[in-house]
Amino acid sequence: MKTKKEIFEYIQKSTNWKIVPNNITVNVPLYLKAGYELWGAKIQDICVVFASVKDETIDIRVHQNAIKRLGELISCHTVLVFDKLDSRSIESLTKKHIPFVIKDKQIYMPFALLQIQTQNKKNTLLREVSLTIDADVILVGYLDNQIKSGMMIKEIAEVIDRELRATSQALKVLEALRYVQIEVNGRSRYIHFISPMEVYERLKEEAKLPVKYSFFAKGYIGEKLYSGFTALSHYSTLIEQKIKTVAISHKQLTSEQLEALECDEDEAEYKIEVWDREPSIFTQNDTINPLYLVRFFKNDEDERVQEAIEQLQTKMIVRLKERNERD
Repeated sequence: MKTKKEIFEYIQKSTNWKIVPNNITVNVPLYLKAGYELWGAKIQDICVVFASVKDETIDIRVHQNAIKRLGELISCHTVLVFDKLDSRSIESLTKKHIPFVIKDKQIYMPFALLQIQTQNKKNTLLREVSLTIDADVILVGYLDNQIKSGMMIKEIAEVIDRELRATSQALKVLEALRYVQIEVNGRSRYIHFISPMEVYERLKEEAKLPVKYSFFAKGYIGEKLYSGFTALSHYSTLIEQKIKTVAISHKQLTSEQLEALECDEDEAEYKIEVWDREPSIFTQNDTINPLYLVRFFKNDEDERVQEAIEQLQTKMIVRLKERNERD
């Protein structure tokens, strides 16, 4: 049988997390006390309550409902603890993002972005999740209202112009990061996002810049998609700079073609940004999506730039709040 000491030692050994046991002060219903041994703890300063299952022959849905109720009563993350669990039950828990620990076998804690499976006392990291390019593009499309909650995977793939497999992988990343929930209905999968305002606030901290590098160029004969200060002046009252900024995909031109365009800044007509993605997705009037500009200039010290960014963010937030109210 599992004990608190054994489980805590297993988690600490597998993750190198510091676990500090503490007491549970909230009264819980009798059926939860009867069905589960409850252990309070802080893991890396995160409040967690472990519910060690006393009868593992009970249907997994009973445990799912119990842990949901426990989470409503206690303002902490809740984690089910098992000695053993069949693969079907494991799949059911992970699909519903319900944290669990199986003694000496598996740790699934999505609130800590962690899934570890251990066998024969050897630890194997299955997944360390971070926002990928395709996942980020999907979130930009969602905030731009081009992608909507309830869409199917194939519909999202069409919007971002990516193959079905790549889109599915990106959505699994978003599910692990708890941006979305994936509803399975027969052979169909429907994607449900968290609220637009929640996505917007999280992306301000978690999103990465899409620009791989930039350089100055004498000219550019391709289709022009404006970015940087040029785009910011388009969306605000900021005065446009003489050198226009253009965004291109890293797949658009060869390194030889890019090298032929490069020149010194005092000779330049354009500043060319080379992106890690196709920047033309979700553009507005030959200009990159304004959501990217918040990332580019959030730490710029120029007061005029910050004023322009504030104007841009105010408009965005108004639209997102209107969507939140409609939804």
